[in-house]
Amino acid sequence: MEPGRRHPARMTAVLAASLFSVIACSPAEGGTASQARTSAPSQAELSRLANQVIPHHPQYDFYVECINFKENGVTPPAGNDYSTCPLTPELRARMEETQAHFCPCEQNVSRDRTFKGQATPDGAAVVTISLYLDRVKVELHVVRAGGRLLVDQVAGKGDLELGPVTFQSKPSPTPTAAPPTVRPVESFPPTPPPSNRVLAVPWYHQVYELSCEEASLRMALAYEGIATTDDAVYRIVGDDPRPPTFDSTGMHWGDPYETFVGNINGSEVALTGYGTYYPTIARAATQLGGKVLRAGEGIPPGDVYQAILDGHPVVAWVTYRWVVPARKDYVAFDGRRIPYAGPVEHAVTVAGVSPSQVLINDPWYGPGWIDRGTFEAGFAIYNRMAVILN
Repeated sequence: MEPGRRHPARMTAVLAASLFSVIACSPAEGGTASQARTSAPSQAELSRLANQVIPHHPQYDFYVECINFKENGVTPPAGNDYSTCPLTPELRARMEETQAHFCPCEQNVSRDRTFKGQATPDGAAVVTISLYLDRVKVELHVVRAGGRLLVDQVAGKGDLELGPVTFQSKPSPTPTAAPPTVRPVESFPPTPPPSNRVLAVPWYHQVYELSCEEASLRMALAYEGIATTDDAVYRIVGDDPRPPTFDSTGMHWGDPYETFVGNINGSEVALTGYGTYYPTIARAATQLGGKVLRAGEGIPPGDVYQAILDGHPVVAWVTYRWVVPARKDYVAFDGRRIPYAGPVEHAVTVAGVSPSQVLINDPWYGPGWIDRGTFEAGFAIYNRMAVILN
């Protein structure tokens, strides 16, 4: 985020591991619990563990997860490779089963990372790793097992996927106005236009790592009474699976105005997948029976807000987690110049508006209100790109 720019609403995703860990109880399993946990972890040990869970990527100068993703060339039968992560066997088995993540680092890199470690009375510790300018906190319970510090088993309730995201509070309902003073009809002031509206747009989680555009269109079409899926949209959009190339002029990759660029289950960070832009989503909307009122770039935020007030949901291209990065446009294989800002491209469905806030159906994090300024900053990165549905 640029210095001096107001931070977006604090968004805290918590991955909590159990504070009551599974205790080995037989000598064959490595001794008693008291033997395994007599020494509380030091800050240096906890720092090393944090570096293992969210290591620094020396080539690109950002922080990532310890997971080797399938798109990075690791193709074990179970999917993601957790072999470098310091996990207890129970937690490793659960993560392999759910293909869980510690943080959203697989889609959007973090340039910063801090951590705090606190010992617990049982000789274990809680490690809190903060990312994205402290907007995401990953909380891990750590135990000593076999002479090593390991992230412990998860509580029986919940899972390891990202938890709820806290957006700014929903605006208070507009108070009911007092009855007007009786006066001659001709002296009544004009009725002001409405400034609040929330559309009954359902929320769906995106099915694939990078199918935010498909899921956003699915939500908007559902408001029109048209049921579809990410896959149905994706089949219409198509894809260009070729990887990017680099030369003296920079990066060259597929054309998101024409198709989906890369692998829809890939990674923007690893440059194995990217996304698609408004022409393909507008085309898919029409083919699936929707009515597109407007699609393109250069759409003013005021027109987006008015569309909501008029009862029309909007698919908008914004930045992931509302960061405001510098543009780094590339030239596609077909010669078109592509608006690009790194691994932060995202699409959402705008479902409501108030005088100061916007209701966003985010296909990754869920519905929530954000202030208009935050929305407009992220919306500007991709040239105010949107598709307005009926």
